[in-house]
Amino acid sequence: MRLLASTGPLFARPLDWAFAVIAEAGYDGVELMVTQDPATQDAEEVLAAARKEGIRPEVVHGPFLLLTRRVFGTDPVDKARRSLELAGTVGADLMIVHPPYRWQRRFHRWLVEDADDEAARHSARVGVENLYPVAVADRPIRFHRYTTAEDLAPFHHVVLDTSHFGVAEVDINVAYRQLREQAAHLHVSDHRGGPRDSHAPLGHGRLPLGAFLHRVGEDERLGLGAVGRGRTSMTLELDCRRYLDDRSALVGYLRQERYKAQALLAGAPVEEVLGRPDVVAVAPSVDTGEDADQPTVAPDGT
Repeated sequence: MRLLASTGPLFARPLDWAFAVIAEAGYDGVELMVTQDPATQDAEEVLAAARKEGIRPEVVHGPFLLLTRRVFGTDPVDKARRSLELAGTVGADLMIVHPPYRWQRRFHRWLVEDADDEAARHSARVGVENLYPVAVADRPIRFHRYTTAEDLAPFHHVVLDTSHFGVAEVDINVAYRQLREQAAHLHVSDHRGGPRDSHAPLGHGRLPLGAFLHRVGEDERLGLGAVGRGRTSMTLELDCRRYLDDRSALVGYLRQERYKAQALLAGAPVEEVLGRPDVVAVAPSVDTGEDADQPTVAPDGT
């Protein structure tokens, strides 16, 4: 399985810098997050960064965040179409969308009825990602249409985000089993619990990522589901804010998380890789004498 890192958490830095960091950390490719940065919206600039750093954009994530609500316009169908065009031009075979808000009926109909055919014209696929309820006055309010595995069932290509499922209190292993045949892409990170979307390092939350990645790796080896057909890739979508001012630490952090994911995909014992049992009631505390997120792998891999 090809393992990618996203430019999204590195959005505050130049695009070629982000590509260089991801390449140095040893990833197979890049998930390009389209943001307010004009370089992420321009196919020629994306391809120039890819050539310069020797790493390819394999997935494009359309501008469906609140921070990017005006990028490529405000109409979600137009956003998706422009993102598909970008994906086709840079050679990415998957473009990720966030689900419609509950009142965006036209976008919902487009995803159900037209998205696959339009994507095929760009030699790409549209991957529909799960989101989660938003806490308002301590109550979960479901603004997005698709937050559970059942919601994603109608789509041919889905993107399973483990941290988002954590916020929604959906069992990631049950969701994967339900959507195994449609899992075009995986966004993997940990979730610390509660209503905040953590995107924490692997092992620093409470998700059973060991069983999840063991199953994904076994499916790949046995030829089961979309993973077994070679149609699935994975992005480690991690909160990187604390390392943005220290390039060496950032590379070490991203490399460390890649090692963890690869080890678990290969079936390594969970506690040896994550430093905790796979099933925990609460996330490991970070209020200790040590920095629980501090990378332990240097940029040179030592």
